[in-house]
Parts: sequence; C-alpha cells; structure tokens
Amino acid sequence: MKLFFLVALLFVSVSSMAQYGYGGYGRGGYGGRLPQTPNPPPKALTSDKMAEDQTKWMKKKLKLNEDQEISVETVNLDYCLRMMDYQEAFMKTHANTRPTQQELQDIRKLVDTWWTEREAKYQKILTPEQWALYLEKKKSMPHTNN
Repeated sequence: MKLFFLVALLFVSVSSMAQYGYGGYGRGGYGGRLPQTPNPPPKALTSDKMAEDQTKWMKKKLKLNEDQEISVETVNLDYCLRMMDYQEAFMKTHANTRPTQQELQDIRKLVDTWWTEREAKYQKILTPEQWALYLEKKKSMPHTNN
C-alpha cells in the first residue's frame, strides 16, 4: 500500500510540473505566458461616432439639458460630416501625391473657419457659465486638435 501511495504521489508531482512547465509555474514552455494573438484592426471612425462622442463629452462636462443636447448633437454631426466628406474627397484627389505646403495651409484655414462657425453656434446654445466652462475644457474634447 505504501508503494502505491508513493507512486501516486510521484505521478501527481511530475504531472503538476508538466502542466506549468518544468520547474513549476511560470517556467519553461512559453515562459508562463500564452502565445499572443494579433490585435484586430481598429474600426474606422465614422462621423456619427465622432459627433456622438463629442456630444457625450459636452453633456457630461457642461451639464447640457435635453434641448441643448439635441442642438449640440446637430451642430456636431454637421461639422463631423463636413470634415469626413472633405477628408474623403481630399484623399481621393491625393491618392498618389503629397499635398503641397499651400494646400496644407488652405486646409488649416478651412478647418479653422469651420471650427469658428461651430463655436459660434455653441455659444448661442450654451449659457454664459457653460460657455466659459467649455472654453476652459475644450482641449480635452474627443476628436479635436485644439
């Protein structure tokens, strides 16, 4: 009976080392790690998602009421659709060429114009307190370069 017990104990100890690699847990084999699977490619950002994220940010940070939220979402969606449409058209025309410095400056001017228009609309929707808070926190707004 003692011999059977010793053989069983030896079998259990050897099988437990094999389970985790020789020498116990975390040694041997994959070094205690499972092989890495490749990360899936990121999903393309849509204008709807951008506008939704920006509106959620503004609702949370500025405590928008329901009417303000609807108005802000409309403004954000309009701006994001313009940006995505412009980007798509620009990428088609410059598929094989780099933009010139002048084209890059023109893009910056256009985007700045759109941004100014959008902020003017925000200012009409927000209360003076919300507007001041927006100006203070806007750098952390998602999907913006400010």
